[in-house]
This record gives sequence, C-alpha cells and structure tokens, in this order.
Amino acid sequence: MTTAPHPIRQPNLSLAKELSETTPAPVEGTVVKHQGEIVRASEPAWIERAKKATDHALENRLYVGWTLRGYWHLGRRWLEARRDDYPQMIRSAKAELKAADGDTTAEADARREVEKRRAAYKEHKKWHDIKTGAWGAVATASAATGAVMGGPLVDILMGVGVAAVGAWNGRPAAIEGDTTSGLIVINGQDGEPFPIADAHTRDEAAECVRRALLSEGINVARVEAVRRYDWGWEVIVWLRKGTPADLIAKAPELETPLDLPQDGLLCQPRRQKRAQVVLRLVEGDPFEKMPALPERAPNSLRMRDKALLAMRMDGQHTELSYLGVHFIVIASSGGGKSVTLRTIGDTLTDCEDVVVIDLDPGGNGLEPLAEALGLRVVGPDQMHVIEAVLEKLLKIAKARATLLGKLGMGDNWVPSREYPAIVALIDEYPQLSQRAKALVVAILRVGRKARVQIGLAAQEATKDAIGAAIADSIALKIVGPSRHQDVVQVFGVGAGANGWRPDRLHPEQGDDPADAGKVYIMGGGSTDPLIHKVVAIKRDEGKQRAARRAAGRPWIDDVSLEMAGVTFDDLDTVRPHDRLPEPIELARAAFTAADDPHRMTTVDLYEYVADAAPESWAPEEGEEVEQARERYLKALRDAAADVRPSVDMKARQWRDGADRGRGYYLTTITELTGETS
Repeated sequence: MTTAPHPIRQPNLSLAKELSETTPAPVEGTVVKHQGEIVRASEPAWIERAKKATDHALENRLYVGWTLRGYWHLGRRWLEARRDDYPQMIRSAKAELKAADGDTTAEADARREVEKRRAAYKEHKKWHDIKTGAWGAVATASAATGAVMGGPLVDILMGVGVAAVGAWNGRPAAIEGDTTSGLIVINGQDGEPFPIADAHTRDEAAECVRRALLSEGINVARVEAVRRYDWGWEVIVWLRKGTPADLIAKAPELETPLDLPQDGLLCQPRRQKRAQVVLRLVEGDPFEKMPALPERAPNSLRMRDKALLAMRMDGQHTELSYLGVHFIVIASSGGGKSVTLRTIGDTLTDCEDVVVIDLDPGGNGLEPLAEALGLRVVGPDQMHVIEAVLEKLLKIAKARATLLGKLGMGDNWVPSREYPAIVALIDEYPQLSQRAKALVVAILRVGRKARVQIGLAAQEATKDAIGAAIADSIALKIVGPSRHQDVVQVFGVGAGANGWRPDRLHPEQGDDPADAGKVYIMGGGSTDPLIHKVVAIKRDEGKQRAARRAAGRPWIDDVSLEMAGVTFDDLDTVRPHDRLPEPIELARAAFTAADDPHRMTTVDLYEYVADAAPESWAPEEGEEVEQARERYLKALRDAAADVRPSVDMKARQWRDGADRGRGYYLTTITELTGETS
C-alpha cells in the first residue's frame, strides 16, 4: 500500500476504504485524507515538484515583490559603494575644525584636511560614475543587439533573466545576510564577549565592543564602528552615564575580552562631546609602512615651512613648523629620544634661516649632524662653556627686542638668511648646572619673539628634573615611552584621563625595539592623543646629509652680536669655576631666571628654589611652606658664612610706594658668588 509523501499520522484505513467506494478511483494509488486535503500519493515526482513551484510562485506573487526589492537592494549597494567612507571622514574632519576653534594653526590644518577629503570624495564619485556608465553602456548595447537580432523569444528570455536577477537579489535570505543593522552573534552565547579578530563587518565590531564594555560594567548608550584600518578598528562609544575617565581606567581589563595585545586599547575622549569616547583597537603595527624623510636640496627649507617629523597611527603625516616654538622631548632610555632630536635637527639644519647650536652636558649630542651645526659644546667637563653660551644667547634675545623696530620686523623677529633664527638643542637637560637651567628658563621667557629658541630633551620629566617653569613655557611637547609622573609634569594633570598615555609605551629592550620612536605630540597643530612614530634617520645617513649642507650654513648676524655685545670667538678662554654650595647656586639661579631684577622677595626666591630643587627644599611631609622657606634661608646664610663671611646676608626691607617687600638685592647675591658688579 502506498502512503502519503509527508504523513502526519498513520493512515486511517477504514476511511480509505469508504472513500474508495464512494469516489471515482484515480488512475493509480490510494487517496488519503491529509491535514484536511485530499492528496494523491502516487503522482509522479516531477508533477509534485511543479505543483510546489507553482504554489510557491503564487504565494510570492510571481516574485514581483522580490524583484522590486532586489533592484532596490542593488541600488542601495551601488550608492554605498559610491559614498564609501568619505561622508564619515568629512564629518570627522569638520568636527576637528570645529574643535580647533581659537587655534589658528590647528584650524588651518583642519580646513586643509576637510578640503583634501572633499576633493578625494569628488574624485572617487567621478570614477565610480565613469565605471557605472561604461558597464551600463555595454549592457545596453548587448540588450539592444539581442532584441533586434534575436526576435521575440530572445526578448522573453531577456525579460525573464532581468526579473530573475532582481528576484535572486531580493530573496529574504539575501537581504537578511547583507543587512548591517541587526545584532550579529559570533563565537559564543548571546551576550558573551568575543575577540575583535572575529569581527569582519562594522556591525560585528560594534557588537564586539558593546559586549566587552558591558562585561566590565561600562554603561553604554550606543556603539558605532567608524572605520577599519590595517592595524585594527576605530570605534566611537556613547556613554549612558559615568565619565570617559571611568572607561580609560578599565582599558587594561577590556583588552582581555577583546583579545588585544598588551596596551592595545587606546581611548580618546571627544572634547566637543563629553559622552563620546573614541576607542582604537590596535591588533597590528600601525607603522609597518613608514615614510622616509624626503631628499631635499641643501638649505632648501625656511623655518616657517612645515616638514615631516612623524607618521600618525591613522596614516596621516605629521608635519610641523618650528617658527617661534620652544619644544621638549621626553623619553626614557631606549625610548627614541636621541632619534627624535636627530630628526628635528636634520630639518633645522636644512633651513637656510636657522643657526643650530648643540649643547649636551651628558653625551655626544647631535654628532652625526656636526658638519651642519653652527656650534657644538658637549661633554660633562664643559659645563662652564655651556653656561657661557647660554648667557650669550640670553643677551642676544634681549638685544633683538630693541632691534625689531629698527629693522622693520614688527612684533617678532623675521628669520632670513641675513638675520637667522637661533635654536639651541639641549640634550640631557637635567644634568645642567643650576645656573645653566636658570639661563634656559630666562631664554624661554624672552626668546620666542626674538627667535632665540630652545629645544630640550631628557629621559624623565619629574618635578626635580623639569621644573614647572619649563613645562609652562613650552608649546610643543613630544613624549615617548615614559612614566606616569612624566605625563603629569609635561602634559598636565588630567591628561592621562583624556587619553594621553605615553606611559603605556615600552622602550627598546635588547633586540626588541618595542615602542622606541613612538610618541604622543601635543602642540604644533597636534591636539589629539594619537600615537605617532618619528621618521628616523640612521647615523650614516645623517652624516651624509650634514656634509652636503655644510658649505652653505648661516651664522648669527653681526647686528645682533654687536647690539648684545657678545662674540663666540672667546669660548676657549672661558675657565672652569668652583661649584658653590647649592643654596647659593639656587639663589643666583633664581635671579637669573627672573631676568636679574634689582631685588627679589624671599617668597619669590623660595618659590623658584622649591620648584628647581624640590627633593632638597620643597616642604617635607607635615612641614608648612613657611617652615620650609625658613629652612632654606637659614641654609643660605650658613653657606654664605662659609664662602663669603664678609657679605651681609640679612634680609632687607623696602617700601617704594605700593611696592613693599622683604628679601635680597641682586648686588648682595653677585657679591656672594664672586661676580663683578
């Protein structure tokens, strides 16, 4: 006995017999009642398949809906390909332009970036439309030829083919598989975190981050995967509550559910919107394709020109102008400090309007660039000469302030080949003497307009190494692998909570370069906490470049030297001097840093001392500021009694109208140090 093809229950044999007696028998087989329908169980298979296809077509209205939906879907895909990521990139650039309000350099850079991305978008759309037109022309010509030459049958087949293409792309499975708006579950039960490496679309990346954040208790309102790079993903998170600092503090824990490398999650709060945080999930090396420093003709740059320093992790080139900019480079041993200073030095020695001076009390300075440098003083036994050079530079900076009007330069010195700027690059700054440090501070305060500029480098930026006066006076800050306290001292309190985390970079270790040469840059138009990598030049390459430039390098103009009353021809006559006790050195340094005022109160004097040498003279635990100040002043009097007993170190009181105070006169301090009046 033949049964129904899809029985729900066993056939009712008595009902079958009754039906066979009352209805005409079919050609063959038995008729059974199946879910309320009469089914002929023994029909040929092809008839059954044809009926199913007919029923399916009727149920879907001959696929008309699928066809329309398919071509709508193809049109949407075409439009997405035409747009690509350019609208989002342009919006991001506009946001940067808005955030740069008030910073003219940053605004100019951001405006150029907006125009650049708009131009790229226009070019992309043009070529996309050209390709579409070309393929459309080919398809139209083919269809026209077939219609004319093939007759009605070909026309029918072409129509069926067109409808089939639309229906195939409009079938529910195709639409569901292509959507980017639904929740995509990967690698685990719903809600469980999964590695970012398993995310292949923007939706999947957003869902991956959402789950990881929720697993660590971060309450989010929205997650958007903005862009995928070769090195990983860039994702924007909208916080429902809490602060960006809460998320940043959780970054190390989030690396585990995301399966990222150590320190592979970078967080950047958006300045213009407090609730937004940009996350960068770094799976690979963003700097595999580093550019090379361009080959330039000797002395072909000017100081105002922007030149390549580094590449940013998003692929943008970091180009800086050093005109009127003091800068500092901080990186621990093996962090790439010397490489960074050498790259900057290479640019400056290629400027026809810059004299570069190399000062290094602890090493060999910019030795590869020696032939292109205006002056070099290096070595731990040359501190007296370094002090003499800095003193001359301070005098030049002061003299140039009086020359601006005479030379018709306006408010700032205008560098030229005839009147070049001066940049002193000082490595190992903490090893300078107290007097040398005070001279640097004084130059920082008066040198910018005179284009007598300072570039400092050090392995650490703690308070006892880099005083607050340094950090406050410097506009361009470059920090590589370092410690947390270095970040606070250079970038400021709260910088870490805003994404500035060079303390999560690692210096070179043996044969492993780790993060050597990677830095965060604040200033010079760089406002976002993105990792940069400095474009390095090797020693031999540096020597070759310097040798090509050596013949045409400028020197300090005679007008500035004459007005300042200095010359650099007498440096070999400078003799070493005995080191004075620290309290006396600090007192003299305080006057120097303040531009040698006629007198200084003990309060101002101690403020400098506590900042310059906090390990010795800052208030100790439980000690009041007044007590610490009296402790220093007593040490100063005791040291003076040993060195110059004849000098009266009693603090003087003065009253000149509203100017009232108690302290020391400059003549007293210079008499104490043995200087001539």
